Amino acid sequence: MKRIALFATCFIVATTFAQSKKFTFKLGTEYELPRKSEDLSFIGNAEDGIVNLSLKKDELTLLRFDYKTLNQTNEKVIPLDEKTRNFNSETFVDFKGKYFWLHSDWDKDAETEYLYYDKVDIKKGAIIETNKKLISATKIAGEGAVATTSMFQMWTQKATNKYKFNYDADESKILVSYRLKPEEKNDKKNYDKLGMFVFDETMSKLWGGEFTMPYTEAIMDNSDFSVDSKGNAYLLSKVYDSEKRKEKDKETGKAGYHYEVLKFTKDSKQVLHSSLDVGDFFIRDASLVENSLHEMIITCTYSKKAKGTGTDGVFLAIMDQAGKISKYKNGYYEFPLEELTKFESARSKRKMEKKGDYEAPNLKVRNLIVEKDGGVFIDLEEYWIEEQTYYNNGHTTTTYIYHYENIVVSKIKADGTFAWVRKIPKMQKGYSGRGTMGYTLVSDASGYYFLYLDNKKNMELEEDEAPKYHQDGFGGQVVVTKIDNAGVMTKEIVFDTREEEVMIFPANFKKINGNQFVGRAKVKRGDFKPLLITVN
Repeated sequence: MKRIALFATCFIVATTFAQSKKFTFKLGTEYELPRKSEDLSFIGNAEDGIVNLSLKKDELTLLRFDYKTLNQTNEKVIPLDEKTRNFNSETFVDFKGKYFWLHSDWDKDAETEYLYYDKVDIKKGAIIETNKKLISATKIAGEGAVATTSMFQMWTQKATNKYKFNYDADESKILVSYRLKPEEKNDKKNYDKLGMFVFDETMSKLWGGEFTMPYTEAIMDNSDFSVDSKGNAYLLSKVYDSEKRKEKDKETGKAGYHYEVLKFTKDSKQVLHSSLDVGDFFIRDASLVENSLHEMIITCTYSKKAKGTGTDGVFLAIMDQAGKISKYKNGYYEFPLEELTKFESARSKRKMEKKGDYEAPNLKVRNLIVEKDGGVFIDLEEYWIEEQTYYNNGHTTTTYIYHYENIVVSKIKADGTFAWVRKIPKMQKGYSGRGTMGYTLVSDASGYYFLYLDNKKNMELEEDEAPKYHQDGFGGQVVVTKIDNAGVMTKEIVFDTREEEVMIFPANFKKINGNQFVGRAKVKRGDFKPLLITVN
């Protein structure tokens, strides 16, 4: 590994708005990871410092930085003597200063998958507990595959994304779930079998088991997993009325499907499942989370139309411990047309008017906050993947373009009435996943702050103008858009990445020490700098 070049720590202070938050950006020591290493995680806190972990062959490298100065203080290389050929890093778990590295392995002869954890002391730069087994299972199905080359340059496939990891609202419990390979290749005959295991903040198993789903794959789609503070596990599923998987029933005109929440508990092998009723509407996107009051909240985007990707509004429901699902507050909250049509091109508006279609497209639920007074805050992002196929001399090439676009924000009062809806204009696109796109939300009693990269030309947009694109990987300005409790929206540039010649990744910032966020800035040579954002 090359030696680390030291640079002076850089402070950038930006006051965003009068009587508002001040965002302080601090860039630290420039550093590089070992060549051809796998970048695993960037974690830490005020007491223990900040650590970047990377994996190369049979070695785990920990680079530690001082929390106050962000200068590198230590480099530790830990040999992984028991690492096997089928070893795979899964995730790092941070239970409020207790760090666990989860990794998996595959015993080919026994046809058994294993999930282990190592407990990491980031202050000492050491693994203090090694290869503690969490789960063993047979023939887990991966959701994706990564192409790898052997010494003979032959392409093989390595299964990835075998496990899902979900946390409760207090981040004191983790649900590890997986799907077994189908017993039947025919979706009409196969019933999914899922593993559900819950662990506490010491990675001690509270309970777990494998469950057969009540419907075949031809009827049931898994949408979202969740876990509550009591250790109960949940699965939100889309269930079709028949194997034909019709979005709309021709006879009734209603949706040809419904959503169900399946509840898994320590004390019963029986799966409790409850249906969600949204009336005559069609659900586009749905999520299930435990809120700060330890209630299970279902958030759906809905449309009045069966086809398309448009959204008319959001629907909220709540599930009690007995499994009963009911409307949360008033249930339905339709977006006002005058807000949805803002920041659209003249051409788009003409199409909207011609079709009579004012729905917001491709909305995904990003955050739901239940305030102390009982009010509800929801933010959604327009996210979609564009597929472009080219034909040349008999060869087909497919390119995927990732779009992270406008943010739609809603505030619901404690009495259940709609306070306001606001549309934050942004147009981000790239070719390698999320990258520098997306955003981080910061909120407190004064309002809601959205931190993201944007094109400088979008700072003075009129409501009848569409935003200009920000291209992933090509600089950009760090913008903070604030929406106060009355719905007043203001924005300001707080950091120009071109001036510092770095790239930052706003959606990857991790909250530490209450009012601070830690992340990384990437410099042109491919090295990194720690980045600390303080919000006061």
